Amino acid sequence: MPAISSFRRGLRDGLVLTIPILAFGAVFGVVVVQAGFSSWLAVLSSVVILSGSAQFAMAGLLPAGPGAVLVSAAGLALRHVPMSASLSRAIGSQPWWRRMWLAWVLVDESYGLTMRAWGQGETDPARYKTAVDIVLYSSWVSSTALGAFLGTRLDPERYGLEVLFPLMFLGLAAPLVRNRRDWITAGLAVVTTVIAVALLPPAWRVTGAALVASLIGSRLRE
Repeated sequence: MPAISSFRRGLRDGLVLTIPILAFGAVFGVVVVQAGFSSWLAVLSSVVILSGSAQFAMAGLLPAGPGAVLVSAAGLALRHVPMSASLSRAIGSQPWWRRMWLAWVLVDESYGLTMRAWGQGETDPARYKTAVDIVLYSSWVSSTALGAFLGTRLDPERYGLEVLFPLMFLGLAAPLVRNRRDWITAGLAVVTTVIAVALLPPAWRVTGAALVASLIGSRLRE
């Protein structure tokens, strides 16, 4: 059945990302515990928030007060606006409960895999993304728990774990660049990221670069 095939494909593709997700989640668990969080609170943040970038910002900015955390989280979350707009075209009409789930687990990895699969002819992107979300969600929560348990006994920089995530995003983005507009949009993202690093606060750099590149790229012809 097509629905089962889409779900199985999502599980298979999601498993490809488990190693970097597990590594990144463990790093978060270590970092947040070293920042003063209890182990159970570290795990709860991954269960409820499910956003690596927002959770790292929370860990670093919480001593500055809730206002700093909210501003940073808002800046990071704004990138979900263009992501949601493009994803809604892919998944089409869905029951409200499924749209709620798909919106809650809207992370860069599942978005990238789903849009790539849709571009390759996936007939049921909603079930495909659901399967990917299950794999990524369980991997993120379990690895956070592992990192929180390890606490101060693990030094992420010593093992070079921080390089896995940039490499993963490059792997996700590369298959999506297929025509002239894609190349221009990717180039704009690089340029605007460099500018954002120089001009914007850390939590707003990704969102700023993504919004500028997506807005300009949407105006271009293929």
